[in-house]
Amino acid sequence: MLIVTGTYHIKTGKRDEFLKAVIDQGIYAEFLKEKGNVSYDYYFPYGKEDDVFFFERWEDADAWEAHKAAPHTMKLQSIKDEFMTGFTPGIVATF
Repeated sequence: MLIVTGTYHIKTGKRDEFLKAVIDQGIYAEFLKEKGNVSYDYYFPYGKEDDVFFFERWEDADAWEAHKAAPHTMKLQSIKDEFMTGFTPGIVATF
């Protein structure tokens, strides 16, 4: 299993709009359907109203590599370009 985490830093007051765009464009639903996806979750750190922490679990590194190249992942990039101010990588770990 491969675990990937990180934090998206969203423009002030735009976190809900960011999430709405990800949901409304079907990107989140597509992530959950991907072959090798075990889970893909967003969390909201207490006291950090403009952050979105993500926690992904993949069956293996090949599944994650396919995810990174998927068309819906490319669509996510345009949403991130619109709403994000930065990104803090977390961990990439194999179990």
